[in-house]
Amino acid sequence: MPFLHPALEKAAATLEPLRKAGARLGAPDPVAALQQIDCSPPAIRESARTLSTGRDVLVTARLAFESGAHRAERRWGGEPAALFRTRADELDVHYRQAAEAAARTAAVGLDLADLLDRLAAETAAQVTYVASSAGAAAVAVLAGDRSTETVQPVLDACTAVVRAVQTGVSTILETISFLEPFGTPVLPFD
Repeated sequence: MPFLHPALEKAAATLEPLRKAGARLGAPDPVAALQQIDCSPPAIRESARTLSTGRDVLVTARLAFESGAHRAERRWGGEPAALFRTRADELDVHYRQAAEAAARTAAVGLDLADLLDRLAAETAAQVTYVASSAGAAAVAVLAGDRSTETVQPVLDACTAVVRAVQTGVSTILETISFLEPFGTPVLPFD
């Protein structure tokens, strides 16, 4: 399965001999582990830009609504105008909140893309180093060598890759807790 992140795709290719050797020894699959941290920061950035464009549309709509409300208000008088102004002000607050939430969410999306990009690149570099340090042992295992000096580095390297990925996933889980407030709708559904 191809990777979305180019650094992880390259790391997976580097891990292939280790994966094959590890499979012969019953070790965890380092490539499968690497897939757990795969991501597409460009797609997240594009979503954030789209959201930012949506925010601009909300601001434009709010300004147009406000202008129309003022024109309508000048033509009316008495209680209907006061009631209309109250309702218009409430709607204006919702427009403002929605635009602010869209702007905040877009900014968070860009930050999240940067974080995922950095974690993917760091993890890829780390597992590439691990794979290269066990490269000779992996080749020997694939050639049939089952000596402890050969087997242990392969097992250790496969485990180290899994741990590196788990660390990256934990970092993501800890970091994205700031997204929880974005699950609350800004505009009421009633």
